[in-house]
Amino acid sequence: MKLLLVDDHPLYGVGFAHALGAVEPGMRVLNASSLEEGLALAVAHPDLDAVLVDYHLGALNGIEGLRRFGQQHPQVARVLISGDNTPSLMAAARAAGASGFLSKSQTLAEMRAALRVVADGGLAFGLLPRSALPEVQEGAAPQPTVRQLEVLALLAHGQPNKRIASMLGIAERTVKLHITALLALMGARNRTQLVVVARERGLV
Repeated sequence: MKLLLVDDHPLYGVGFAHALGAVEPGMRVLNASSLEEGLALAVAHPDLDAVLVDYHLGALNGIEGLRRFGQQHPQVARVLISGDNTPSLMAAARAAGASGFLSKSQTLAEMRAALRVVADGGLAFGLLPRSALPEVQEGAAPQPTVRQLEVLALLAHGQPNKRIASMLGIAERTVKLHITALLALMGARNRTQLVVVARERGLV
């Protein structure tokens, strides 16, 4: 298994790579100390099984990192790492396109098991209730949440983000998060294609 860890604490990255290598012989972990470095490494290593993004990542947070990787390297599975293992953070990670969540309090064996699930195309979110995740069934398309469907309907009517935010009573940044999640869920490259796919599926 080949992983990329994006964490701005070099000592943690080195220790994490060494520890995982000890419990999973043959596992290779590349380290990047910034999001930009990680994105560049992903270009140089197209055979990555997954990228692990730390939630506290300098001026950015890991949720933004997940979105950036999803935009530039959608074929690579994404995992958020954090010392905070709250359901809301896990759900936010999933909404941003993550396939898994690792808590820094987990044992190495638990991390290894979760990473295997993600590398095999599954989801690994620990204690996050299944109801908090979009339903993803084998052979079926992922289903948007109720709020995402509301955003989608307004998008289909040509409304800009600012107007959508006003009509739904949410922040414009939240609208952008929902759209990014929808792009990942439905495999669309841009807003126009997103609406086309949504119409094909009978969602709008």
